[in-house]
Amino acid sequence: MKKRVLIWGGFIALLIIIILMMVQMVSMDSGIQEENVASENLQTEIPDILQPKPDDRKKGNSNASVVIVKYSDFQCPACRFYASFDDHLSTEMGEDVLFVYRHFPLRSFPYTRLAAQYAEAAGEQGKFWEMHDLIYINQQYWSQGGAEDVFRQFAEMLELDMDQLREDLTLPELNERIQSDYQSGVDLGVNAVPTLFINGRQVRNPNSLDAYRDLIRSYLD
Repeated sequence: MKKRVLIWGGFIALLIIIILMMVQMVSMDSGIQEENVASENLQTEIPDILQPKPDDRKKGNSNASVVIVKYSDFQCPACRFYASFDDHLSTEMGEDVLFVYRHFPLRSFPYTRLAAQYAEAAGEQGKFWEMHDLIYINQQYWSQGGAEDVFRQFAEMLELDMDQLREDLTLPELNERIQSDYQSGVDLGVNAVPTLFINGRQVRNPNSLDAYRDLIRSYLD
């Protein structure tokens, strides 16, 4: 009888030890998971290819803690909506965020590269963002045809020097800048527009202005 009690006592003691070890292992695993989640949330160093360049088209605070690089196409309908989001949020959060626009003209859109050229030529006169806005706002109009005539009208509305505009449109450097943007996107694996990178990480496109704002705020917290 005593042997039976001792055996059962030893079995229970062993069972308790095993349970305690399992609890400790679960606790350690949870700690590791929490540490991994915390590590993922840390802002990693932005890779060189996504660092703002001197010739990038950008608005906001150059010293902001949040940098958004967007690859976009002027004739893409979805890009038009995100352009309006950026315009709104750059006004609202411009002190905390730097917005960078990079060209990613898709071959499927016939006038997108021409639009990029006119935006860049306007940029040579300090009016990139004004031309950018006009092109996107009126996208449905010029996408039907006669795009260059429409872009010239935009240039006149912005009171650009038309002689300089015509000269700038022929500059090799202008097309090289557009192609450089495009190539950097290809190197990053961009295959659709718009594509967003925040602090060096590609993010899923938010589906509303509020979701976009919340996403940016998650990087500010």
